[in-house]
Amino acid sequence: MTDYDLEKRLRTALDHAAPNDLDGLLSQCTPQRQKIIPMSTPVRTSHRKRWTGLIAACLALVLVGTGAGIGFYQTAGAVASVVSLDVNPGVKLEVNRREKVLSAVALNDDADDILDGMELKGTDLNVAVNAIVGSLLKHGYVDELANSILISVEDSDVTRGEELEQRLAAEVEQVLESAQINGAILSQTVSASTDLQQKADEYGISLGKASLIQSLVDSSSTLDFESLVGLSINELNLLANSTAVQVDSTGTGETAVESNTAIHSSGTASQSAYIGAEAAQQIALEHAGVTAADTQYLKSDYDYEDGRMVYEVEFFAGGTEYEYDIDAATGAIVQYEREQKQNSSSASGTTAAETADIGESAAKAAAFGNAGVQENEVSGLEVERDREDGRIVYKIEFWVGSIEFEYEIDGTNGSIRSGQKEEHAQTSASSQLIGEQEALNAALRHAGVASDALRELEIEDELDDDIPHYKVEFKAGGGEYEYEIDARDGTILAAEQDWD
Repeated sequence: MTDYDLEKRLRTALDHAAPNDLDGLLSQCTPQRQKIIPMSTPVRTSHRKRWTGLIAACLALVLVGTGAGIGFYQTAGAVASVVSLDVNPGVKLEVNRREKVLSAVALNDDADDILDGMELKGTDLNVAVNAIVGSLLKHGYVDELANSILISVEDSDVTRGEELEQRLAAEVEQVLESAQINGAILSQTVSASTDLQQKADEYGISLGKASLIQSLVDSSSTLDFESLVGLSINELNLLANSTAVQVDSTGTGETAVESNTAIHSSGTASQSAYIGAEAAQQIALEHAGVTAADTQYLKSDYDYEDGRMVYEVEFFAGGTEYEYDIDAATGAIVQYEREQKQNSSSASGTTAAETADIGESAAKAAAFGNAGVQENEVSGLEVERDREDGRIVYKIEFWVGSIEFEYEIDGTNGSIRSGQKEEHAQTSASSQLIGEQEALNAALRHAGVASDALRELEIEDELDDDIPHYKVEFKAGGGEYEYEIDARDGTILAAEQDWD
């Protein structure tokens, strides 16, 4: 406030405190006769005291007005709601009770591009949301290939938060319709639990996306939070409506989105970026050497394996159960399994089939033939002879580059009881794995222990890690040993010895 403004307010206050109305006062006086009015010596009030009182009164008026202004400013500057918009770029908006934007924060690098050149602070929330969605469309983050958007509202007033969520979802849907995009909108009202907020902060995502991911993880026995963080909202939406995350405990067959009443869904997530379920089924059938007419049942749905979206294809044909994971984008076979369900063993006595044994060489040849490789191309070969249901079975594992194969070969006739192929993206294609036996030998050499002195030997492979390795643990003499051996060259990565 300037000196001029202060002087003006003081003058106004003085005019109201001592009005200039002499005529009005005199009109109220009547003639008084025969009355003597004693007059005492007047006490003069100093001008300083009178002005001090007036100034104090005026200052009080000024302070009251200023206090109201401060209260209004505090209300306007306080965060009432937090709104996040997620596609893969994630943007968080803080707004006050008047739905004015207080801040706009990019939650990842992609979102920096979305907000580039925008000054959203002080704008109406609906204007900001329209601008962000328009930028998402402009940069190609929302189109017919990936059409899903997640809207999340965090508000201590639940009723206000839900009303805001519904209104924003309707506005975003209208913007997408104007752009001729068949959008799929997920919206929710969220509250920040300590654990969920910590996960959101740890992975640099919005609380809304963290809440959606947690709902998928809670509805699945195979998915984990960390593996889903990098997925787009469209991919999460596809998973949410697949059998991979159906809620089995209720027996309702509901999807993760349907079972979570806080998540509202409209539209259908786009599948245009993928080969389609029918194409995935055909790839699996051709690999298995059967036709759809040969199958007793055939089904496929989305799943997430080894860092990629896949179609999980299952069918039963000729007494064999087949399971395939087909890369949803490329059609490549990520892994497959097949298991013979017919029991050929006799219920009475031992048959010739139960005692027959084709031998290890023939079992390996059957496995290599099915995989389409030669023995000199494989590494990490392991063969185990076992007996199941009275029949001899060979369990064979090996690697070809970055692909791991596992087979069970019927030892009586060489047929494949089950087979699995899995590609490990983190393992170098040129890797030649040394195998468990060589890993054990490396550990024994370092420990200076003979193989016949071992007790409680355990060997576990960790081939999916950045550095594929074997964990070797054993006891010998009075010591307990633990090793990590590089699976490619036998280097000792870690060694620990304690007294038993």
